Amino acid sequence: MNLLPALIAAILAVVPVSSGQVSVAYAGSLVRTMEGPVAQSLRERTGLQFSGEAKGSRALAHLISAGLRTPDVFLSADPKLMDGICDGYTIFGSASMVIAYSPRSPHRALFEQVARGRRSLLSALTQPGVRIGRTDPQLDPKGARTVRSLTLLGRHFHDPRAAEQVLANSAVFPEEDLAVRVESGELDAGFFYSTETPGRGLATLALPPDSNLSTQIAYAIGEVRGAKHPAAAREFIAFLLHGDGRRILESAGVRYFTRVTTVR
Repeated sequence: MNLLPALIAAILAVVPVSSGQVSVAYAGSLVRTMEGPVAQSLRERTGLQFSGEAKGSRALAHLISAGLRTPDVFLSADPKLMDGICDGYTIFGSASMVIAYSPRSPHRALFEQVARGRRSLLSALTQPGVRIGRTDPQLDPKGARTVRSLTLLGRHFHDPRAAEQVLANSAVFPEEDLAVRVESGELDAGFFYSTETPGRGLATLALPPDSNLSTQIAYAIGEVRGAKHPAAAREFIAFLLHGDGRRILESAGVRYFTRVTTVR
């Protein structure tokens, strides 16, 4: 019996058929997941090497539009930023705004009272000495959404002045740095997407449904116009939309839409 055909088939089933590299500019809210399990699984499943840059989506859009970055793929937390950068893109999932705090914070008990319903969120955030972080609304859609969430929190708790106080007293950091600063205890709490906190040493507080922007936050992905590696770009996009990458992002908190929207 000739076992050679069966042996060849078995080898091909486990050896990646692709090679090369794919360059991805992506929303900083996904940095931990993209640089870790996504990059590893992509390499194992397809043979592609992941080369990524994480920043606020608006900052990345500016860099790409100015020709200062030339990635193959753009993954944005704001679909509107895809226009003019990608000839087509897919809006595939969503997240919500949350507050994350550090177990190392000296104000941990304060946030635990919020979690147990014994104190309002705005009351905790406005206590003297509480250090709060957010991102720049000029560079990051999450920064702009933080401002929006605070306005809505002010309405929810019937205390707009407290919401304004939180905004005025919070410090602004790059998206890719904020979670690390909260984890380390440098900050007590920060405003994040729900996709940023799984797997980190952070505890989260959900915002009220009328303030968490869960119907407004959406992730979109597309091949960048003039991509140097178009075949790798398409393979990576398929990996995230339909392959093992989808499972990984869902585990990280991305809620995939039942029906995705494709924009041409």
